[in-house]
Amino acid sequence: MKTRAASAAATAAVAAILLLSACAKSPEELAGQARADFAANDYSAARTSLQAALTVLPNDRALQLLQIRTLLALGDGEGARSAVERLAGGQPPQGELAEFAAQAALLRKVPDVALQLLAGRDSVEADRLRAAAALQQQDPAAAARYLDRAVSAGGSAAAYADYTRLLLLNGDVAGAAAMHAKAQAQGPNLLATLLSGGELAMRQGDLARALAAYSKADQTYPGNLAAMTGKAAVLGDLGRFDEMEPVLKALAAAAPKDPTVAYLRARHAAARKNWDGVRQAILPVEAGLGQQDPARLIYAEALTNLGQAELAIAQAAPIARANPGNREALRILAEAQLRSGDPRAAMQTYAPVVRGSAVRPEELALYARFAKAAGTSDAEALANRAKGPSPRALGADLAEGDAAMKAGNWARAAVAYDRILTVTDGSNVLVLNNMAYAQSMLGNHGRARELADKALKLAPDNASVLDTAGWVRVQSGKDVEQGRQLLRKAAQKAPGNAAIRAHLEQAERRGG
Repeated sequence: MKTRAASAAATAAVAAILLLSACAKSPEELAGQARADFAANDYSAARTSLQAALTVLPNDRALQLLQIRTLLALGDGEGARSAVERLAGGQPPQGELAEFAAQAALLRKVPDVALQLLAGRDSVEADRLRAAAALQQQDPAAAARYLDRAVSAGGSAAAYADYTRLLLLNGDVAGAAAMHAKAQAQGPNLLATLLSGGELAMRQGDLARALAAYSKADQTYPGNLAAMTGKAAVLGDLGRFDEMEPVLKALAAAAPKDPTVAYLRARHAAARKNWDGVRQAILPVEAGLGQQDPARLIYAEALTNLGQAELAIAQAAPIARANPGNREALRILAEAQLRSGDPRAAMQTYAPVVRGSAVRPEELALYARFAKAAGTSDAEALANRAKGPSPRALGADLAEGDAAMKAGNWARAAVAYDRILTVTDGSNVLVLNNMAYAQSMLGNHGRARELADKALKLAPDNASVLDTAGWVRVQSGKDVEQGRQLLRKAAQKAPGNAAIRAHLEQAERRGG
């Protein structure tokens, strides 16, 4: 712990550095640099520039306001509160300052204080902030009322973006999409618009669009944790772990004890079977994790593979028992029980998964392994059943994939079709073709090309297959002319198909 003298010395040192920096430039240059940094959304640089500028221009109100906005953008609720109090001169903040003070209170997670500061304030922004306070108080109904009032009064991009996220929380994806369109119309490059757009796209299963939104937010607002976190999460969902790694490094440096960052780091390590990496990511935040936190499942699997099955059971059991329909939680708990030397407990845990005719082969094979370890008489029969896919399970996966394709939920479609390809010989043209299209829409162009070419080899005259094979080439930017030729052939085979015609028209307009 620092002594008071040491703290004073450090403060004096910082002040001296800022004074030297200030002396090197004119007041106008310092103020201009601060404004330029803020305009570039480089808030860390803006904070430093503003400290230097305010050293020589301590009473410049415009710079003081800019400092408050900068601190709020950085998520520094304490710093913003102090800056507001200095500018208010010891008086209760009024007007715009009251809204800034309320934002600072929300950053400090004191919604009651925020609501007190907004009392009597009648503006779209005030109602948006009241809605945020209501959400912190676990009152989504009140939040909706405040946002309704904000929208009725003319709205703002930030209010529409917040409403988008609230509707997503309530499961109203269609309403969220309509609200987000209004946010985009008013502020397409606003951070809140980009982040809510990423959340909406993820909910719709359009991971390519989600990645584009988060990447733009990350580029436009450098260092923003929400943008980087969203980007890392989508890259993980896409299985693009090499691209995920540098984003995680930046996140770990900026927020080493953030639970969401820890979860993403653990997820990345688990994908690489780096079980000690999972442990290193989770240990610093373990004490603060909720009992149902999904990070505990990843941690449990790591502990099982590190030879600490009993600890793994303690992590996974509360989640599995509270969520009996969570197949992944049941699997992780059952495998930990097996490693702990209790195969019968593993069988009991995993039994709900294998009941019914829709059980998947890999699930049945795992249960057969538990049964063999327990020495049950039906272990061999179970293993034999696991060698062939269940027609009912295949039908359910096919129906799920087709429905997801119609809804444009490319991520869900890809998961369903991948399950089919895994348990069959991988020669179903329809599945290959649809999976290729879904992967292309997700931005996984290499995988899309591989699947499309396999389907093309099996059905070279099928119009839909020709269309997909051509379209994935055009979308990837590789062999575009060959893609056009395939699309022309598809259009000749099915002249009345509007989707093929639209793909061809776009390809013909495209250069390359």
